[in-house]
Amino acid sequence: MMVTSQLSLPLSLRDEATFGNFLAPTGSVRAQVVDLLQNLARGVDEGETSIYLWGGEGAGCSHLLQAACHEYQRQGRGVQYLPLDELCDLEPDGLLADLEHQALVCLAHIEAVAGNHAWELAIFNLFNRMRESGSLLLIGADRPPRELPVTLPDLQSRLTWSLVFHLPFYGEMEKVAILRFRAARLGIELGEEVAAFILNRGERSLATLMSYLARLDKASLCARRRVTIPFVKAAFGW
Repeated sequence: MMVTSQLSLPLSLRDEATFGNFLAPTGSVRAQVVDLLQNLARGVDEGETSIYLWGGEGAGCSHLLQAACHEYQRQGRGVQYLPLDELCDLEPDGLLADLEHQALVCLAHIEAVAGNHAWELAIFNLFNRMRESGSLLLIGADRPPRELPVTLPDLQSRLTWSLVFHLPFYGEMEKVAILRFRAARLGIELGEEVAAFILNRGERSLATLMSYLARLDKASLCARRRVTIPFVKAAFGW
């Protein structure tokens, strides 16, 4: 799914990065963020022009940014998703020009351009234009706004004025729950013991765990077998 860009950059959203594929337990910060972003996409909540999500690798920031883009597009509203860790070597003024006309602009991995004066000034100007237009600027980062090595004081102020949410690290039981949740979305019945076995024997990053599920999905379809611990051992050579 291509995302319209001012410079026609080949940027895309992951099809699976949706709110439906995001486990957000009731009452959690993640559930609060999902509810807010869904309401904003539907035009239910008004007034927020900048939201800042931060958390370590695998906390779900990028997933939520892309899920918001999917939801805004589903509502027929314009979006732009920019992974700044991939774009930091490009000239920012052209990339960010006229983006205030989109209903949603997502800046992922803003830490990648912190300390770059040209990028900081361009993002500061975008903040001001988005505030005037009433559009939403959604930012993802690996640390809170006050800990970013930003050299432009005005941008630091804008970031701290945003509505800030911290997405904490997932614990072991939460990762087991995510494995089972995403497996069910794929039509795989994954028992708790099997999910715990995968977590204990393999790499624990969420990206890797999701890749394990994709491999198991293909393997179970080919073999027409349930996903059990012996099946997992055979599929991965463990």
